Amino acid sequence: MINKLKKYYTHAIRTSLLAQDRITNNWYHLFSVIELQPEEAYPYNITNDEWINNCIRSGKSKLENYTFYLNIDEIKSVDEAISIFSNPLNSFVIDGQKINFFNSSFIKEPSGNYPLVFASNTHKEEGLSSVLPNQKSGILVWCQIDSERKVEKEFIMSSTSREMQAIQKLTLDWLGFDLIQKKEHIGNIYLSAPNPYFREIDISLSTNPTGVFYKILRRKNVSEPLIFRIIDKHGDAIALDKTFEITNSIGLIELPHEPHLFELKIYNNDNYLIAVHEPATFLKSIQIGISMKQADVHITAQTEKGDKDFVVEKFSKEKPSIIGKPSNFNAEYYFKNAENQRKYHEYKKSKEFIFFAGTKIELEKSQLKDKAKTIIREILNQSNDSCYICDPYFNSNDIIEFAFHIKNSGVKIRILNSKQFITKEEASKITTILEKYNELPFSNIEVRTLRGDSILHDRFIVSDKNVWFVGSSFNEFGNRASCIAKVPESSNIQIIKEVEKWFLDNEYSENINDYSKESSDE
Repeated sequence: MINKLKKYYTHAIRTSLLAQDRITNNWYHLFSVIELQPEEAYPYNITNDEWINNCIRSGKSKLENYTFYLNIDEIKSVDEAISIFSNPLNSFVIDGQKINFFNSSFIKEPSGNYPLVFASNTHKEEGLSSVLPNQKSGILVWCQIDSERKVEKEFIMSSTSREMQAIQKLTLDWLGFDLIQKKEHIGNIYLSAPNPYFREIDISLSTNPTGVFYKILRRKNVSEPLIFRIIDKHGDAIALDKTFEITNSIGLIELPHEPHLFELKIYNNDNYLIAVHEPATFLKSIQIGISMKQADVHITAQTEKGDKDFVVEKFSKEKPSIIGKPSNFNAEYYFKNAENQRKYHEYKKSKEFIFFAGTKIELEKSQLKDKAKTIIREILNQSNDSCYICDPYFNSNDIIEFAFHIKNSGVKIRILNSKQFITKEEASKITTILEKYNELPFSNIEVRTLRGDSILHDRFIVSDKNVWFVGSSFNEFGNRASCIAKVPESSNIQIIKEVEKWFLDNEYSENINDYSKESSDE
């Protein structure tokens, strides 16, 4: 596809983050974007006192191992730009200097000739399009990915803090994002192209007549017809999916009904997808909540450091103002609300969130506790490789009630409790149970106890790479109102890292057997 579209572009701008080894003077590639540019594109120049030898340098002071440069250069030929992108390991040369790569290979994404298609990324702060040049027209993107993450592993992770700060400053000052915070892009090369047919497209929805108004700001000397594919979604269902040939720059596309959630995909005459428009909908009404500040309340309270004055702001109750006429009945909201009301049962079934209401009736309390045990055992039995049970109060009886019930013989069962809450007598009981249990075949339970004041407050189950938060100690779970909640995947790594540190580092914990011997010696 790129070979069919390249006629719309005249040159390319390459932006590269480079590192120069202070000892060997060799240049290394860290990140780059090659942007194809149409004839009408504004000239790309940088005027700044730090512009030295065609590079923006990371700083005047000497860094430990590398000096970093942000290089911006023009590639005169579109064919040359495509060739450099297609075979970067052998053709990445800047000002006569060959650029070396920490990685030995790239994986192209997408693997074929078709690009990734993004809507306007002018205000994007997340995702791939946030690290690419801003284009109101939307962008077409091809990627060369350092799939082995060699640059990140062998270079970025071993860099000094000053070098990391230098990379952050360069990319923040000149590219508008922090590459260290977006490390998934480190080592990659992107080929980015603005939409070849138009600079911008404006879309507005009309109720009378019912349809879509459009205005296309075409590029210079480009007048080819386009194909608009309009999709109207009503919740999870599609009410309309139709194509229209567009020859005029301004017009109205009449629709059979008022669109609910309007999506637009744009194709050229070769049926290549060349643009998408963000989903849009009608605003029937806007509700604005307004509250007024009434007073500053001054309070003096006694603290550990003596009396302290506090100022608390008090506001009136929020009064909503509605602009426009709200719909009397919104089918999507009605159905969605009904779905949400049933979500709890899905979460409960998948063990993502379970609430135990608690009770004062002894019989019901016993039933709730048995139910809680069953659910925790089911979670523990999802483990295939390792299972951490973290509870500062976890005792010998809990080992019998929970750890013994893990059925997979290959699972390493690691229990972490706290010396602050486990007596020396209880430590001896745990040691005795472990000695008997671990003599059996396929048995592997290790218990460690945290030293000093417990760093652990909440209770966790770490089953392989999944983490659950448990609202109370295992031996009390079900007695009072509490819950089990699965921790979002984005937070798992941080929790697992800390739990492993507490368990494996002698500075934080010791083997329960050693604690037991301490008790007998005394």
